[in-house]
Amino acid sequence: MSNNNTTTTALEAVPELLNLVAEDRAESAVAAMDFKDSMGVKMHILLDILLTDSFDLAVVKVAVATDAKYPDLRISSDIVARFSNQKWEKSRLRARWFARKIAGDPDGLDLAWMMIAADPKSAPWSYAFAYKMAEKVFLLTGEPGIQSPIYGDALRRMERWEAIRDGFPAIASDPFHAVTDAGWRTAELERSKDEERRRERHAAEQAKKLGPLKPVVVAQDDVQDDVEPVVGGVWVIHGSPKLIGAYKQLVVCQTALHVTPAIVPVREALRLEFPHAWDAIDTMLVDLHEGEPLRFRPFLLLGTPGCGKSRIVRRLAELLGSKIRRYDGASASDNAFGGTPKRWSTALACFPLTVVAETKVANPILLVDEVDKSASGGNHGTLQASLMPFLERETAASYPDVGLEIEADLSHVCYAFTCNDDTRLQAPLRDRVRVIRIPSPGVEHVALLAASILTDIAVDRAMPASFLPPLAPDELSVVAKAWQGSDGSVRKLQKIISATVTARDAAASRH
Repeated sequence: MSNNNTTTTALEAVPELLNLVAEDRAESAVAAMDFKDSMGVKMHILLDILLTDSFDLAVVKVAVATDAKYPDLRISSDIVARFSNQKWEKSRLRARWFARKIAGDPDGLDLAWMMIAADPKSAPWSYAFAYKMAEKVFLLTGEPGIQSPIYGDALRRMERWEAIRDGFPAIASDPFHAVTDAGWRTAELERSKDEERRRERHAAEQAKKLGPLKPVVVAQDDVQDDVEPVVGGVWVIHGSPKLIGAYKQLVVCQTALHVTPAIVPVREALRLEFPHAWDAIDTMLVDLHEGEPLRFRPFLLLGTPGCGKSRIVRRLAELLGSKIRRYDGASASDNAFGGTPKRWSTALACFPLTVVAETKVANPILLVDEVDKSASGGNHGTLQASLMPFLERETAASYPDVGLEIEADLSHVCYAFTCNDDTRLQAPLRDRVRVIRIPSPGVEHVALLAASILTDIAVDRAMPASFLPPLAPDELSVVAKAWQGSDGSVRKLQKIISATVTARDAAASRH
């Protein structure tokens, strides 16, 4: 690297690659063409790098951004070229050196260099920075100019980086090529085949240990008429264990997978009902794909009491047409969520398996409400500890249920959590969920929230929604004034509007 004033910088020396950078950014951000700069479409550096498909292109992007912000580092075209020409290990050492030199960069440039230094094949430990990267990317939801389509695609890529950190086998040494859509789907397919072969070997070993099994005879009355073998369904329980009641159905036939409906109507409906949580709604929907089985990464809605966290999850399930069951975290003082062994007076299957058997769907949504209020210690375990095996797909695919003493495939169950204080969560649990902050609504949201609340009141009173006309402007003004100072609690707003409707009805009856 030369130190004279004629040193050619990365920005000046590689026009061909810079053109590729501009084209790549424009293609990645086709939905955000109103945010442009001289390099194409303007976006945050971490989102830009997450959406990059090749190591060489990522190097140029990060080098250009670093050269513009830290000219004292004097990143030359020779340095950029060496990343491609040198051996992987030397390139990664150089990338880590740059990361150390600009550690703590507010835009995350140091994390971008760590992405270049990552080795998916032989050093998964090099992905440890993904925790910080996830926090940085999630905070971007509140920044202006972050377009939902771009942010959603970047989140999907980020989750793949996190999965490699957690041991998912990557298909390439190039960390950026290893997480592309085509490559990732290929890796998932291979992993699925490996898992199926593992299960077959396990089943064969169990059969050899147990010897010949008598066929299970199921009384006709025990099988629901609407349960049929489903193509593409899930064998929740393998083998032929002797089970009773609803669990017996999980043995005799495949369990259906609920399919995701069109996402746009769901998004529009949620945004209309929860005008204060638009960014959170987009993050909740980022994993969903129309026409595919419903599945999303476990997420935790974090917000003040009464801001509508539980209601958002319930409405999400209703709009998706999914089965949903609630588990009260505030009253949980043990690990019963994971099942109760037969050595106790009452043996119970784990809660997820019970819900699957009850709903006859392999991918219901489980809402664990107020998980931060669960007991933190005791002689019989804790709720937070019992949740861990269910949040990793690999362990959930063969969960050893202590109540029924069988292995069950619960890897398709979807989990949502609500929480007021995430500092009370155990670190392993927090690392396994996507934390989504729900802001408290303001007075400017009262009109839209009131329309949604009136619909709920009509349902509670078993009357058509048309029987409850919208609140008049003067009524909305009174409601807004009464609600001010309530810390954005939707519960308090519901009480105020309910009282307003009752008073209006009473006044109408007197006249």
